[in-house]
Amino acid sequence: MAKEERLESKDTTRGYTYALGWALLGGTVPVVSKLLVGDLNPIVASGLAVLLSGAILIPYKPKAIPRGENAWLILGLSLAGATMAPILYFTGVKQSSAVNASLLTNSEVLFTAVIGFGVFHESLRRRQLAEGLLIAAGVVVISANLQAGGVSFSQDVAGNALLVGASIFWSIDNNLSRVASQRVGISMVAKFKGLMGGSITMLFLILSSSLAVPPTSLPLIATLAAIFTAMTLLSVGAFRLIGAVRTILVFSTSSILGPVFAFLVLGETISPAQVVGGALILSGVYLIQRSETSR
Repeated sequence: MAKEERLESKDTTRGYTYALGWALLGGTVPVVSKLLVGDLNPIVASGLAVLLSGAILIPYKPKAIPRGENAWLILGLSLAGATMAPILYFTGVKQSSAVNASLLTNSEVLFTAVIGFGVFHESLRRRQLAEGLLIAAGVVVISANLQAGGVSFSQDVAGNALLVGASIFWSIDNNLSRVASQRVGISMVAKFKGLMGGSITMLFLILSSSLAVPPTSLPLIATLAAIFTAMTLLSVGAFRLIGAVRTILVFSTSSILGPVFAFLVLGETISPAQVVGGALILSGVYLIQRSETSR
């Protein structure tokens, strides 16, 4: 029994490590995306980056193909998380700011929790729910600072709405990916998610004759594809080990990392309220991890 508890504790720790790695990479995505869509159609950026992220994993079990129910499951999560969500996200980033993108995508916490509780019957202890509210409070503090600091959501209504829409589709993907990874493995989900989702977007672009890619955009596309590949592997691994709800709560730390990267690379400002909100989020993540590993 003690050995099983130690193994479970190690799996939990590994799951939180994967989730934090996902958050770190997630913090770079708004900045790289903002740079990329400056010269490139956001739908083209979405299709190429996602498709290449799946192509990177082709050497892994090249002859293995999901079949039956697993194929339909991966197709569903691909449509949600690798076609619709990236298209909405890149289009939203083009119309909004990197800081807004970092903050608004944390609405994924709410949507993933709703789906996790309501559809997949995930459970959290009352103490962990309270700790999750601490994270939510941090997100609210950061978001409220946008208007206090002179950056109004109303200035970018369309872009911000698209970013929230992307979060909804990614929350569906988060829950479905957890199920799929338990059936076929993390790498298989990551590979076919990118290949299917990216191919659907690229097919649309080819049929609409909208596929134009400036050569200067290729390095950023390759960078973003590598980030997407790593993020998918880390996120799916975390979902399998600690569940979608806890994973997405940890991922909310990207609301701190994103503005930091936006400041360093794009020169966007970080306010004291955002620092306070970031501290609340990190505190909630630490408390959730401590209570989970001490169980």
